[in-house]
Amino acid sequence: MNEILLNVLGCVVTAVVIPLITLLGSKLIKWISSKIDNEKTEKYITEATTIVLDAVKCVFQTYVEALKKEGNFGKDAQLIALNKAKDIVLSQLSEDIKNYIKTNFGDVDTWITTQIEASINTLKTTNSKV
Repeated sequence: MNEILLNVLGCVVTAVVIPLITLLGSKLIKWISSKIDNEKTEKYITEATTIVLDAVKCVFQTYVEALKKEGNFGKDAQLIALNKAKDIVLSQLSEDIKNYIKTNFGDVDTWITTQIEASINTLKTTNSKV
């Protein structure tokens, strides 16, 4: 019975969380776009934000969800998930975008970590209201 309940709960979480991340990402991109005049800047920020959100979704789908179902998602697993998402983001960001981030926000690694954590926090906050 518990296994069935966990499977149902896992399906519900997946059905809610992934679309929610996508929705929040598109709203964030629209908000950023409304604040930016420069087309090149808008392109870089939009692309970087999309890459971060996609990485968060990917790690959640393939790693976090499985560990949560098993009840094994502790501090060490959180750090591994963060590093997996950062690796995905770093591998997909172009050098132009990395240079833009470095010039405008400082350290690229710190910016990526902040964006990942902010995305996760927004997701948690939104899920607690659902």
